[in-house]
Amino acid sequence: MNVLLLGDRFITVDTLEDVFLDVFRNVTGYVGEDFSFRSFTDNWPVDPVEHNDEVSEFCGSDDDIVPLMGDVDILITHTGCITKKVLDAAPKLRVIGAVRGGPVNINVPECTKRGIPVVYAPGRNSGAVAEYTVGMMIAATRNIVFCHDSFFNHKRWRGDMYAYEYISDELGASTIGLFGFGAVGGRVCRALNAFGSRVIAYDPYISEDVKAAADCEFVTVEKLLAESDIISLHARYTKETKNFFNRETFGMMKEGAVFINTARGEMVDHEAMYEALKSKRLRFAALDVYEGEPPGGDSQLFCLDNVVACTHLAGASKQAAIIGARRGIEGVRAFLMGETPPYCANPEALLPGAVHSGAD
Repeated sequence: MNVLLLGDRFITVDTLEDVFLDVFRNVTGYVGEDFSFRSFTDNWPVDPVEHNDEVSEFCGSDDDIVPLMGDVDILITHTGCITKKVLDAAPKLRVIGAVRGGPVNINVPECTKRGIPVVYAPGRNSGAVAEYTVGMMIAATRNIVFCHDSFFNHKRWRGDMYAYEYISDELGASTIGLFGFGAVGGRVCRALNAFGSRVIAYDPYISEDVKAAADCEFVTVEKLLAESDIISLHARYTKETKNFFNRETFGMMKEGAVFINTARGEMVDHEAMYEALKSKRLRFAALDVYEGEPPGGDSQLFCLDNVVACTHLAGASKQAAIIGARRGIEGVRAFLMGETPPYCANPEALLPGAVHSGAD
């Protein structure tokens, strides 16, 4: 069975092959299966992701992938550009495993037409992002970044940062608002509970069972904005959340609040955020994502002294890479074994009668 592994510099080809062989080790019906691997590596995350009219958040060109597809049965990909052109070149393709939280780099409707299920790996980096988010909260409130910069880049000892006028409340004395309470928001909540924080959350889509099990208070978005000392974004980017944080919502926030975004930059009107930071209505922002990545060198954010900015690192951990690979490949195994994969972007491709490209 021919397997094409499309890796990058985060989820490497070696990781994909090691996890694949481990997942299929001693699987009934595949004992002794002679998997034949071929591979290609794009340059993400050194090269930023791209978007076109067909797919998004991919790296590289589909022209690099087309020549590899001819007799491929199984495709495993992270950031590869999987377009109609790629699928047209793959008459034997049976299943695609996307080792990421959403298969936005794959033309799923075209896969469905061909009866090719697309399995994926939601929640793969929830632990990494939750840890990172709490780290950003601490960095934004305890002057860590500014003291480091002053010490190493300006040879200045900032003893004045101990003065009352510069210090902040501890997380345990703060009300922290979570905008979104999915896999990441839930883990952030549990971490903050250990600090003794008051955690409030807004998420109109979660179930009553999840609310009942969570150790936090669910509130209206108006209450979240008005009462939070720190607001952290953990919602999905949708039509409803696009530019949700704008002049109006920043104006509804508690004076001097701290704003954390490790979710998606498109949820924020960056001009409005800049104005709120410049006027000190927002005391501080810690940002890992932006409306355009990378932001241009003329971005107004570079002119502010109350921003901590990182280069979209929240989900970057070895565990996230391995969990993503395992979860996606386990979905492939489930399909090949005649089971229902737990995460499939096009379940109609699993229905009886679906025409699979690799079927006899």
